[in-house]
Amino acid sequence: MIAPFRGWLAATAFSALAIASAQAQAPNKNAKLTVGWAEPIDTLNPATTGARNQGPLLINIFDTLVWLTPDFKVEPLLAKSWTIAPDGKTYSFTLREDVKFHDGTAFDAEAVVANIKYITDKETPAKVSIALLGPCKEAVATGKYTVDIKCATPYAPLLTQLGVPYLGIQSPKAIAEYGKDLGLHPTGTGPFAFVSYEPNQSLVVKRNEAYAWNPASVGHKGPPDIAEVKFQIVPNAQARVSQFQSGQSQMMQQTPGVHWNAMQKMGRFTAIPVPITGLGIFAPVNAKKFPTNDIAVRRAIQYAVDKKGVVQLAEAGAIPPSLTPLQPSMTAYDKSLETMYPFDPAKAEQTLKDGGWTKKDGFWEKDGKRLTLTITAISTSTSYPLLAQAMQNYLQKIGMEVNVQQLASPAWLAANINGDMSLTPLQYIGVDADALSNWFTAGQYFNWSHYSNPKLDELFKQGREQTDPSKRLPIYAEIQKILMDEAVILPIRQNIDLVMTSKKLTGVTYSGGGFEYLGAATLAD
Repeated sequence: MIAPFRGWLAATAFSALAIASAQAQAPNKNAKLTVGWAEPIDTLNPATTGARNQGPLLINIFDTLVWLTPDFKVEPLLAKSWTIAPDGKTYSFTLREDVKFHDGTAFDAEAVVANIKYITDKETPAKVSIALLGPCKEAVATGKYTVDIKCATPYAPLLTQLGVPYLGIQSPKAIAEYGKDLGLHPTGTGPFAFVSYEPNQSLVVKRNEAYAWNPASVGHKGPPDIAEVKFQIVPNAQARVSQFQSGQSQMMQQTPGVHWNAMQKMGRFTAIPVPITGLGIFAPVNAKKFPTNDIAVRRAIQYAVDKKGVVQLAEAGAIPPSLTPLQPSMTAYDKSLETMYPFDPAKAEQTLKDGGWTKKDGFWEKDGKRLTLTITAISTSTSYPLLAQAMQNYLQKIGMEVNVQQLASPAWLAANINGDMSLTPLQYIGVDADALSNWFTAGQYFNWSHYSNPKLDELFKQGREQTDPSKRLPIYAEIQKILMDEAVILPIRQNIDLVMTSKKLTGVTYSGGGFEYLGAATLAD
């Protein structure tokens, strides 16, 4: 894996140069950009989506209270400044006074209050947004342009998490007017305004001519240079590559690994590996259903799956494997856990034997029941079925019977929530280590491992309430060690969006968490 890491460093340096040179080209103010987009859109309502791939769409339409730089520095955006009460339970914001939503509605403190009320309303099927708020479920306008967000208990991650696009501020008028259809009428204050959406076809946005509150670090002031962006939805990877190479699109995300490796050598394109922070690509392991309710089975799975081999099979080795619960770019990343579960098929088999499993006719069984795993994979993405099949290959080699079920999004969600699977590959974005609590705390929407542990709950509580960053680190180190000991999470690979652009397109950057941002981009003639 040494060569791919060198490639990442070179590509990252190159993309940084491309971003820096954006202003060197004369911008074409009439430019229309087409982006090859890999996955269908579930909703354009930031409060109710749980999909990573909606994040980059949302960040170009909606602004958040604060902007998060790629290295997690918090900058003003809709909020000019803020203070945190000594008890860590009240965040007070002073807001900009010159901002309007795309529908002409003025942005003010009441708009923030309306958004928090909407997210926390029991009738709103909130997903990532409600988790990001944590215990901070109340907003109070203390003036026309001042607002307090109140937390039931101290919550250290809040300020950083307010910069994630799933907490994009929506027009209160749109919230009231569109109700359950809000996701078809996205109305924010961002650099681009909604034009049209055709399901499974395209999303079109146009320049917000009034935009003047750009994040300081993106290096661009005023409205975007690009007049219009069309996100062309092309789930078929080969079709997306062909479209890009023929010039029908000037930007492509989720470039397949084999094409990423080849296209970097051509010299015709700019490669931008966008690091998506959080838990990476991983599989929650069902701790409640047979046979993965047996810790020996869960630990055997860890030893049996060759992460490098999975990435080679599914991604042509273009992305480094993941070996711990958090991505390397996360503050609480614990390198010491990298060697906890080396690829060791013999140790996997011994772990099963020690756990009372025996092999019969080439398959493991216990108490007359065969060790049969079900791996679910969302069928609307090409990468997850490939990962599931690669995992299946390694697990079958040691005598586990493995079925892969490719399911459309609603059925996939239902299977995971109901606990009908043994494990499922997926991704989760986070900008704070407390993102782990959304997956391994009882009662959470994403507790698809169906695992709970009172000690873990107490540690998560300590981590959320501790405001000293240095004191938070050992807490989350202990949390990660427990999760690995219990083997309820199978890290698979790092989460990086392999973005390719035309050399005519410069200034593409991303916010903290890994959300592509086009407000500072330029498309030359």
